[in-house]
Amino acid sequence: MNKIFTVIKREYNTRVRTKGFIISTVLIPFLFVVGFAIPVIATLMNSEKPQKIAVVDQSGQIFSHLQLVFADTLKNGERLYNFLPVKIEGKEGTAVKNYLTKEVETQKIQGFLIIPANVLDTGKIRYYAKNVSNFSVNERLSRRISKIVTRIRLEKQNLDPSFIRTLTKGIKLETFKVTRSGKQQKDSGATFAITYILVFMLYMAILIYGATLMRSVLEEKTSRVVEVVVSSVSPFRLMAGKILGVGAVSFTQMFIWGMTLFLISVYGVGLAASLGAGDVLAKFHIPPLDPVVLLYFFLFFVLGYILYSIFYAAIGAMVNSEQEAGQFQTPIIMLLIIPILLIMPVVANPDSTLAVSLSLFPFTAPIIMFMRISVLMPPTWQIVLSFMILGLTIWGSIWVTARIYRVGILMYGKRPNLPELWKWIRY
Repeated sequence: MNKIFTVIKREYNTRVRTKGFIISTVLIPFLFVVGFAIPVIATLMNSEKPQKIAVVDQSGQIFSHLQLVFADTLKNGERLYNFLPVKIEGKEGTAVKNYLTKEVETQKIQGFLIIPANVLDTGKIRYYAKNVSNFSVNERLSRRISKIVTRIRLEKQNLDPSFIRTLTKGIKLETFKVTRSGKQQKDSGATFAITYILVFMLYMAILIYGATLMRSVLEEKTSRVVEVVVSSVSPFRLMAGKILGVGAVSFTQMFIWGMTLFLISVYGVGLAASLGAGDVLAKFHIPPLDPVVLLYFFLFFVLGYILYSIFYAAIGAMVNSEQEAGQFQTPIIMLLIIPILLIMPVVANPDSTLAVSLSLFPFTAPIIMFMRISVLMPPTWQIVLSFMILGLTIWGSIWVTARIYRVGILMYGKRPNLPELWKWIRY
């Protein structure tokens, strides 16, 4: 056992001191912070300015309502939208349009609206501006003027707009999750988003650090360092130490990233609000996750990593180059991708036959069962059975791959075929 800990310590200390580990550990949290700060900075730098919009109301019915409907104000109390009436009596429409176009070019106004006389029938108006790619402004103009037109149409039919609005008022669906203890917790989907992030972190950790382990085994094999190491440590202890050592590195990095996200969620929103961007991030909220869910995440993280790392270690021992390793790890990558692709149907119906089957299949259980637990807690017997199957699979995989590993790390030359692998296992 002491020799296993020696290998673990060596793997851990060697990897956490590398430039790659330090850079990636710092870079990812930095990207988290930048991703959080960008909308705040953009909000502070792109504050809205007063808009002067000329209006050619050929219908004579819309302009009087504009100032009432567009009552938005800036922080200093100034109106955001100022509508300027343009009379066209005795003037050619083209001449008016040309005049207003020059006003836009000289930035005396930001744009102009042309409302045709038959707007109540056609429902069409035209908006001219230098920048028509500001979709929030376009949508605001369209939606609010549509309300004005609808109101006038109803009044012409002697119908009370407020009464019609009451009759046609939609509903706002609020979702509440019933927790394991029977409590009701409001959940608008943020819990699923956080769970998806955790699942993706699990997927990336297995993929990245499994490949790291494979390359480590391959490097020691090709450089013949392993021949010296196995003279004092058995191949099985060497493999176990490598798997656990690289796993400890992975957990360290994931812990740092997780704490960064936690600190952003706790302090970032308050800081943004103090800087004046509270409106943008008012809906930014990371809901508290059930500690039991976090415990399951840790367990499936450890077991999933161990299961896949066993095969990555075996691949590293079997092959002689990075190219050969890439071919062998394709099936493993596919096994990791399948549960990611099936997340949505599993979340939509977590008790379906598909979801239950995948959560019991050992190679998809770490991701699918964790997702089921996060969305809708499955029966206890299914969770226990999933752990049992996963544990037995890990034990069986260790038994098989340990035999491949002990022979493969000392074999050079051609890549082994299936009959040769069978001989290694029986050896």
